[in-house]
Amino acid sequence: MLTNAGQPALTVEVGSDLDPGIKRGQKPNEDTLSITHGVIPALASKPFLLLMVADGMGGQANGQEASRLATQILTRSVSDALRVRRVTPESFQTLLKAGIEDANWVLHERNQGQDSNMGTTMTAALLVDATAYVAHVGDSRLYRYREGVGLSQITQDHSLVAALAAAGIIRPEDIYTHPRRNLIYRCLGEKSQVEVDTVTLPLTAGDMLLLCSDGLWEMVRDPQIAALLAAPTGDPSRTAHTLIRAALAGGGEDNVSAIVVRVSSTWYQVE
Repeated sequence: MLTNAGQPALTVEVGSDLDPGIKRGQKPNEDTLSITHGVIPALASKPFLLLMVADGMGGQANGQEASRLATQILTRSVSDALRVRRVTPESFQTLLKAGIEDANWVLHERNQGQDSNMGTTMTAALLVDATAYVAHVGDSRLYRYREGVGLSQITQDHSLVAALAAAGIIRPEDIYTHPRRNLIYRCLGEKSQVEVDTVTLPLTAGDMLLLCSDGLWEMVRDPQIAALLAAPTGDPSRTAHTLIRAALAGGGEDNVSAIVVRVSSTWYQVE
């Protein structure tokens, strides 16, 4: 995503796919994906890419409304700030976190006004230059696959089973079968304020990023995710589709969503 002449530039390709799943195919799809491209005028029209996966909850159509509304608010908040304000790279993480906090406030106020209980997870990544600025609430995930290193889960699940596994009370593999595996202790909309986890992730040529809902990672274990990301398809859209099909083949118990990013390097010659 760098475009300076004579310098190596990281470029990215993005693909996405989602499916209502098998067991919930006749109900409203509570997952929402968002991919936004733009430029930052204050930084010599430097390009940015904003990615989001949100998994709603609340029954009926509330979950669908929550995830869609949260992605809309976060997209507008971050995109407007990047296009209008005199931003610096040091402010990117703050903008992303503030946008999620804004989305949480709107959902909470709507719950108060309508006596509803809508909520949503949110995993978002802002890519600028060779860095991904990540912000996260809930149990949707962001992974990075790097050749020679393998698959790394960058976000930490805000779920009961993740906490039990971290405390050594259950085995890590038990998170997939535990009877309370769907309980999360942090989401947007539940309280007037929300704690947002943030990570600044350096990128290099060859990296693959995956943002996904729990409908994917619960059905497709990490070794299979790694193998699919490592497969030489060269097409993130095809990889995203393959991941979705694998989740359906694994049972398709929930809505399933994936955004795949492939990072490559390009050289620009000096005129």
